[in-house]
Amino acid sequence: MDATAVEDVAARWVAAWTTGRTSALFSLLAAGARVESNLDPDGDFIEKLTGYAAGLTSVSVFSRTVIDQRVALVYDCAVDAEQFRLAEFLVVTESGLIAEVRRVYDLYAIERLMPDLLLET
Repeated sequence: MDATAVEDVAARWVAAWTTGRTSALFSLLAAGARVESNLDPDGDFIEKLTGYAAGLTSVSVFSRTVIDQRVALVYDCAVDAEQFRLAEFLVVTESGLIAEVRRVYDLYAIERLMPDLLLET
């Protein structure tokens, strides 16, 4: 899979989670995809992801790096006037599905600005 195709998968992933389209998220994940997150690592990843998106005032991609089938994304996120960052790392398969997602949230910002997200089960 070439870099353009990998970038397209990443762009569809970003569009899906930032708009809360869970069916699109599931359609992009490979069977048995490995997911890691520092936000409730034992919970439902898709539920947390869409809950996070719903709580944001805005989100945009600050930086995107594609190397082979790996994508590193850094997002500028905001709740009201306060901005903070989120880092995400994707591994895309040859068939165009996401085999691995790793997310690193700013837990300090979430605790202050979105405390209900930490309480969800």
